[in-house]
Amino acid sequence: MRSAKRTKLRLRLLRLAGRALAPGLAAPPAPGLAAPAPQPRRVLLLRPDHIGDVLLTAPAVALLRASLPAAHLTYLVGPWSEAAARNGPHVDSLRTLRFPGFTRKPKLNPVAPYLLLARQAARLRREAYELAVIFRPDHWWGALLALAAGIPLRVGSDTPETTPLLTHVHPAQQPEHAAEQALRVARLALEAATIAPIEPAKSTIFRVGHDAAAAADDLWRRQSLAQQRVVAIHPSAGAPLKSWPVDRWAALADALLGTGTQVVLVGAPEDGPLLWTILEHMNKRVPIIHGQSLDVSAAIYQRSRLVVTVDSGAAHLAAAVGTPTVRLYGPAPPASFGPWPPQHDQRVLMTSTLACAPCGDLEAPPCGALALPACMLAVGVDDVLNSVRAELHP
Repeated sequence: MRSAKRTKLRLRLLRLAGRALAPGLAAPPAPGLAAPAPQPRRVLLLRPDHIGDVLLTAPAVALLRASLPAAHLTYLVGPWSEAAARNGPHVDSLRTLRFPGFTRKPKLNPVAPYLLLARQAARLRREAYELAVIFRPDHWWGALLALAAGIPLRVGSDTPETTPLLTHVHPAQQPEHAAEQALRVARLALEAATIAPIEPAKSTIFRVGHDAAAAADDLWRRQSLAQQRVVAIHPSAGAPLKSWPVDRWAALADALLGTGTQVVLVGAPEDGPLLWTILEHMNKRVPIIHGQSLDVSAAIYQRSRLVVTVDSGAAHLAAAVGTPTVRLYGPAPPASFGPWPPQHDQRVLMTSTLACAPCGDLEAPPCGALALPACMLAVGVDDVLNSVRAELHP
């Protein structure tokens, strides 16, 4: 009840903010009644989310870059996804901001997000942006930031919280893949600026640099791994409700080793304890690789025959460098966050026996689970093994 009241109050305040701040900005001209405006010279792109979402937004960033070759594009992302943005489509300025609500840490001071917004808005106002693109559909904080910064064209998605703060909204479509949503928002931004879209010659999702490739080669030599014969297992979900049991990861790795397949356990710097726990449950030893940068992880996946993981940034990163994946899904709908574009070597596993799956709720699902929900437990080791074998031996 308290949450519902807080949401209702926030919505009321956002509507008031929209009415109070918007009149001082230039309103968009009515269609057909005004000459086309000049191309925007400074464009702000906002994506507060984590690695997978930034990778799925890359085609939209590439579209804006190709369509606005003379504009200065500033991409504002969280520090947790900086490497994903840096190795993606070219922008003129890449900045990081610890967006409130995305730090994966408890909020200690309820006033802090608004103080941060005021400071950032003052800086952006001095830089005189003419167009802001808010890629996350429900990111009212980013929409409010663009409004407070005095940016006249503000483009995002149509949600109760964001719509009062924007000049142009992309209507919600269900289901809609996150990559398609970002592309449609980008096209709406170009339409708002009266710019014809220019499709990029090649959309760069993630570039693997020379140093990262050399580091992965060195790892392969030191671990005596065979090129393109390794199955990389990335078990970390980033959210407890997308996780799979440790003993099942161990059983999967042991079963693959029994077929003569080489296996490595891969993770981010903070995934060490999880990887070592899996290894302790295994009957055999395999290499553990963690602590490396994102581009080295990409190079590791590029050298692997297959990556097995949950719904995570690792899955999108592996696909971005052309490696097949087997992905375990539970609460998150693959129709929105699965492989994009769909390809036969990007396999999705999820239960079909639970009416509530996928519920799409990673905070308070209807089942009441806090971790390891029934939809994830419904995916068995044999299910994963069969998908792996089908990919390795088509």
